[in-house]
Amino acid sequence: MCDSQLSQAWQELNDPAQKRMFLLGVLVTATTQNDPVMLNTWIPRCSDNLELEAIEEAILQTLLFAGFPKTIEALKQLRIHFPVKHAPKQVDDHRLAGEKTSKIIYGKYHSKLTKVMDELHPDLTRWMIEDGYGRVLSRSGLTLQEREISVLASLMTSGMINQFRAHIRGALYAGVSVVDIIWFTNTFQCIIAADLRADFNGVTEEMLKS
Repeated sequence: MCDSQLSQAWQELNDPAQKRMFLLGVLVTATTQNDPVMLNTWIPRCSDNLELEAIEEAILQTLLFAGFPKTIEALKQLRIHFPVKHAPKQVDDHRLAGEKTSKIIYGKYHSKLTKVMDELHPDLTRWMIEDGYGRVLSRSGLTLQEREISVLASLMTSGMINQFRAHIRGALYAGVSVVDIIWFTNTFQCIIAADLRADFNGVTEEMLKS
C-alpha cells in the first residue's frame, strides 16, 4: 500500500531537488524496513537523479539507525544493480569533524545533549560524536541537508519520535527549508505506523513553530 502511494507521489514530482530528497527517503525507508523488494524496485529509478556515491551514502548512514545487518542486506541489493563500488573514505579527525557536525545539528542544545548522553553512559557520548557524527555523518557524498532529510525518514520508519523531534530541529539548523520539511514529512506519512502518525504530526508542527 505504501509503495503504491510513494509511486504515485514520485510520478507527480518535477522539482529536481525534491526528486533527490524523495529518493533518499525511499532508500533509507527500504533499508530500515529491510525490504529487498522495495529496494529492487526503487534503486533502478535512482540513476537519473542520484549519483551512485549518494545512493551508497544514504544506505551506509542508515546503519546508525537500523544497524549493520539491515545495512549489509541493503548493500547486497544495491550491488545487484551497481556491482562497482566507490573506494573507501576516511574522515581525517573523527572527533573534530563529529563535534563540528553535531554542533550544527544541535546548535544551542549541543551542550545539553552531551550532558544527557554522559548521564546515560560517557562512552555513548564518545561513540555518538566520533562514530555517528564524525565517521559517518561528516562523510562527503551527501550534503548535510540531504543527510538530515534521510535521518528523518529512518526515524519515521522506525517510530523513534524523540529522536525525530531533535532531527526536525537539526534539519532546520542544517539549512533545510520549512517548506521542504513539511512536503517531505507529508509525502512519507505512509511509512509511519498508523498509531503513531498523529504523534509524529504533532511533533512536526511543534518543532516548526518553535
